[in-house]
Amino acid sequence: MADVGTTQAPLNDSVDPTFDDAEEADSKEIQLMKLRVEEMEREAKKLRELQAAAESASSGAGGSDQGVPMETEEDRAMADSRSIFVGNVDYGATPEEIQGHFQACGTINRVTILCDKFTGHPKGYAYVEFAEPDFIDAALAMDNSLFRGRSLLTAFLSTCPDSSRPETIEYPFSKNALLPVPLAVPPDRADALRKGRGLMYFLQQNLPEPKKRQWLQTLFSRQHPQRLLPGSVLTVTLEHAPGIFSGVLLSVRRRGPDTSFVVRNVVQRTGVEMQFFVNSPHLKDIRGKEGRRQRRAKLFFLRDSPSKMSAISAGLKG
Repeated sequence: MADVGTTQAPLNDSVDPTFDDAEEADSKEIQLMKLRVEEMEREAKKLRELQAAAESASSGAGGSDQGVPMETEEDRAMADSRSIFVGNVDYGATPEEIQGHFQACGTINRVTILCDKFTGHPKGYAYVEFAEPDFIDAALAMDNSLFRGRSLLTAFLSTCPDSSRPETIEYPFSKNALLPVPLAVPPDRADALRKGRGLMYFLQQNLPEPKKRQWLQTLFSRQHPQRLLPGSVLTVTLEHAPGIFSGVLLSVRRRGPDTSFVVRNVVQRTGVEMQFFVNSPHLKDIRGKEGRRQRRAKLFFLRDSPSKMSAISAGLKG
C-alpha cells in the first residue's frame, strides 16, 4: 500500500503545472482586453469633449450672425438675371479656366460647374454669374468660341426675370433650330392623302429640300448617268465637326427619303468610316470624283486592304 501512495504523488505533481499555464494565458488575454476597452473608452470620451466644444462654438457663432438675412427668392432671381448658361464644356475644365475665358466680358462673381450627384463627374455645362447684367451681352457674343478645343454654347437662363431682354431660348443646345414649312397639299388630293393613298410618293416628292431632292434624283439614282458609283472619291461638307470629310465611297443604301451612304478613309493609320444621310440637315455639300468602275456594289473588302483603298483614292489601278 505504501508503494501505491508513492506512485500517486508524482502523478499529481505532473498535472498541476499544465493547468497553471492555461490559467495564466487566459488571465493575460483578459487583461489585454480590459486595457483595450479602457483605451476605447478614453478615445470616446475625448471625441465627446471635442464634439461638445464644436457645438458650443457653432452655437456661439450662430447667435452672433442672427442679424444676417438668408438668401431670398428675389436674391436668387437677381443672381440668375446676371448669369448665363454655358454648354459643351470640356469635362476636365476648372472654374478658374472658365473664369479666365469670360474675364474680358466683365467682373465675374461665381462660376458653377454642375456634376452628377452619384458619380461626381461633370455634366458638360456650367453657369457664369457676372457682377452686372450689362456684362451678359458681351458674354453672349462669345457664342461658338473655342475653349479647350470645343465650341461653347452660351444662352440666357430660363429664369431670367428681366422683361426688357429678348425671349429666352427654349432649347439651349440647338439655337439654330429650323422649323419645317408646312407642305402645300393640293385640294383635289387632300382626301386621298388623308386616307393614305399616294402618301409615300407625295412625301418623297415634297418633303426633301430642292437641293436634296436633286441629289436623290441624280447622284443617288440607280439609272442616272451622273450617279455616284462605289469607289468614287467624295468630299462631304457638314455643319458640325469634323466639318469636311473625304474618303472612298463604300456603299449606297437607297431607301427613298432615308437614303444614306458610307465613306471610308485612313486617318493616322486608323480606318475611319462615316455614314451620311442625304436628307440630314447637317449635310451641306457633296463633291465627288468618279474613280475606276468596280465590279462590286459594296466595297467592304477594302477594310482589310488599305493598299487597294489608297490606290483607288489616288486614281491608280489597284
